[in-house]
Amino acid sequence: MTTAERIKELKQKIKQFKKTCKSGADFRKLIRLQALLAYYRHSSCLKQIASHFDLSVKSLKRWIKRYESDGVENLSDRDRKGRPCQLTDEQKELLKAALEKDKQRVWVARHIAVLLQTWFGVVYSVGYLPEFLRSLGLSFRKAVAFLIKRDSEKRREWLQEKLPMIFRQKIEEGWRIFYQDEVGFQTEGTLAATWGVRGQATEVLNYGRHGRMNMIGAFELGTGLFHGILTSFRVDAMRFRRFICSLKRRLRTDKILLICDNARFHKAKWLTEWVQVQKDWLRMEFLPAYSPDFNPIERLWRWMKTEYTHNRCWASRNALKQHLRHLLKDMPKQEDGLQSLMKKENERYREICAYYQTGFKPLFATAG
Repeated sequence: MTTAERIKELKQKIKQFKKTCKSGADFRKLIRLQALLAYYRHSSCLKQIASHFDLSVKSLKRWIKRYESDGVENLSDRDRKGRPCQLTDEQKELLKAALEKDKQRVWVARHIAVLLQTWFGVVYSVGYLPEFLRSLGLSFRKAVAFLIKRDSEKRREWLQEKLPMIFRQKIEEGWRIFYQDEVGFQTEGTLAATWGVRGQATEVLNYGRHGRMNMIGAFELGTGLFHGILTSFRVDAMRFRRFICSLKRRLRTDKILLICDNARFHKAKWLTEWVQVQKDWLRMEFLPAYSPDFNPIERLWRWMKTEYTHNRCWASRNALKQHLRHLLKDMPKQEDGLQSLMKKENERYREICAYYQTGFKPLFATAG
């Protein structure tokens, strides 16, 4: 192969390789191709070429020889065994068991480096430790809170027995099923990550006044229908009953089944007696204790705050109230979007069902 042909081949390979480079090994091969191209263009400047690409003259000569004998494919790094691991298999298992057992603290690389040095007298680079820990089957992730008071048996009973019965009655008797909950909104708002100009802080004006508006809401998964009312007062049994009456006025002759959490005012004695009197059109069912993950409306609250209140503050509670009124006014227009929003919630619910080994498939898609 002539020098001109080699130059043409190297140009083509460099052009192709620039589009596919992903790892460090790829970039090292690209540098070698560029160094070889420079050599065949200016063969009299061997030292300058090696210096420009941060190579030794010896290495450059070795790559030239390999290229001329075996072509471009021989320029990749050869497999290297690397430095032997300083920990035995038994020590690795001890380390992994220690991290799995002690979950009440934050483990970061520098803590583990100190632990390894203390226990085994082994020194690892903090920069290398994440790669080493991943090789042990560990990962760096956010902790998840687990409620100790949560009753797994009652949660299983809800999914396998209670919820299928509720949906069966819905189909046979025509009940409309709503998930119900309450949420609060603060005048100082909540801050969240957002795109902005690099190097400039994204500042949200905070008026320094603390006020709160509460919302009582009910959401029907299948249709995306949401009904909510606002109050500046603490939610109690009386306001909850007013909410139920307003929902009834909206639905007229439909029979309503509310799935609620275990807030005290939901089970007030006089309210329970009133619900019993209205049993022809009203029923209430209660989720297992400490199971907010069984209430899909929680995802709706997160969506509301993300779309309407994150990174916003209000000068007064009245200003916040007007903003939330606009939100409630726009909710009927969002019904199609809310059904899509709950697709992920439905999939998550199926995962929960699978965890409790139930064959029940939620009928969210057909609730109406």
